[in-house]
Amino acid sequence: MTIESVAALLRDAKHVLVFTGAGVSAESGVPTFRSDANALWREVDIRNFAYPDGYRRNQPDAWRWYGQRAAKVREVMPNAAHEAIAEIERRVPEFLLVTQNIDNLHQRAGSKKVLELHGNLREARCFDCDARSPWVADPVCEACGGLLRPDVVMFEEELPAGAMEQAREAAESCDLLLSVGTSNLVWPATEVPRYALRSGADVVIINPDMSGQPTGLRVTYLKGAAGAILPELVRIAYANL
Repeated sequence: MTIESVAALLRDAKHVLVFTGAGVSAESGVPTFRSDANALWREVDIRNFAYPDGYRRNQPDAWRWYGQRAAKVREVMPNAAHEAIAEIERRVPEFLLVTQNIDNLHQRAGSKKVLELHGNLREARCFDCDARSPWVADPVCEACGGLLRPDVVMFEEELPAGAMEQAREAAESCDLLLSVGTSNLVWPATEVPRYALRSGADVVIINPDMSGQPTGLRVTYLKGAAGAILPELVRIAYANL
């Protein structure tokens, strides 16, 4: 299927789900966690920072490391892919953006209906009382004196309450799912496009690497960078409208 055929699907869709991963933000200069030469887990031991027990043991280094990541994402700007997704939201009657990213770039690009499966780096929260907090110099909760942490999902933790259920409901009721910048290998998020496929939706994979991606008669692959493909897809879909 060509980009023109996918554009026709997008133009006719009444309910669109866009599912994004780290590849979208990488085009803005946000390092990914697992892949590429600048992957964050090449810098540090994943056990020390990305697991709750390791995070507690490795204070204040773990707090500072996440604080630096939060500062970094505030410095970068949304790219053409983020902006194209926001434009799709403005065009379709029913829409949901489900993202595995924690950087807030979708919202800064204008997306409104965003479900963050893995939390966000906008603020911190307390391990003990769950109070939210801005990023501060020391990881001490003002409300209870407990340990602050980033408001992200660490390994061995559950997703935010109800998040996967909401994503599944949207996937099972959409006409079209666009999977953008994700390997679709991280469980349970990997199930989102598969829910859509099992319910009869068309699924379009936009990613430079197609290994391990969902397969099926209703799956289309547009291989390449999201920042190049998505703006062109939107331009064709909504030309003369």
